[in-house]
Amino acid sequence: MSLTPDGVRYFAAASQRVARPFHLRWLLPRLLGADSRRWQYVTRFSVLAIGALTAVYAHSVWMVAVIALPGIWFNWRHPVLVDAPAMALALAAAVLWPICWPAAIALVLIAGCVRETAPVWSAVYAWQPWLLIGLVPVAVRWLMRQGHDVLDAENAWIIAHPVQASRKYHRGLWVDAGTMLTPWGGLVAAVAFLDARLEVALALAYGQLVAATDSVRLYQWAAPVLALRCVDGLPSWALPLVALSLLFNPWKGQGL
Repeated sequence: MSLTPDGVRYFAAASQRVARPFHLRWLLPRLLGADSRRWQYVTRFSVLAIGALTAVYAHSVWMVAVIALPGIWFNWRHPVLVDAPAMALALAAAVLWPICWPAAIALVLIAGCVRETAPVWSAVYAWQPWLLIGLVPVAVRWLMRQGHDVLDAENAWIIAHPVQASRKYHRGLWVDAGTMLTPWGGLVAAVAFLDARLEVALALAYGQLVAATDSVRLYQWAAPVLALRCVDGLPSWALPLVALSLLFNPWKGQGL
């Protein structure tokens, strides 16, 4: 199993305080510890759940193919990460909101303990600001003492200076279609059907990169909204083609 630098931090967070923002993502390290098998089960189940939930959210079984997006599939290959579980919880809360809002609130509060941005994404998915209540546990955790970074000096610098680190690691990539565009495959068709929710989702998705070193696995948090707009805007015969483009995209990259 491949362990990313973030994965090293989550293992460390099982037994010690770590630096922010990893300090905010306390729930899974507390529950799963440093047991790689537990992380693998939870993360891979979450990846599958993202596919199923996106199909429900977008009202099309073809949209289960979003799990093949490199930014989502990255979690399957690197399971000691909180992204897939947090995204699955955020999307589940959005799907549940019109059906059972108390359950949606409970899920989004849990999501906020898994990853601090998850409640914001849940609110965007559902287009429902009440789901921002999931930021309450994030705010509480923010007030608690953090630790030091457990990696090397370069990684400590990245955490301390996220905007400068973004400039360093994204230099030349902002206009690189292979990094910023082609990993979407056929979902890029959604931009032909822009609405307010998609505009906000894309602004949030790409805006994260201003204070981060990764790219694809961050901005593809917007995938459910793109899937929804494709289903709403494209003719039904085109949806299988979109799904195939996600499964067999030769320009998808590695998902970083």
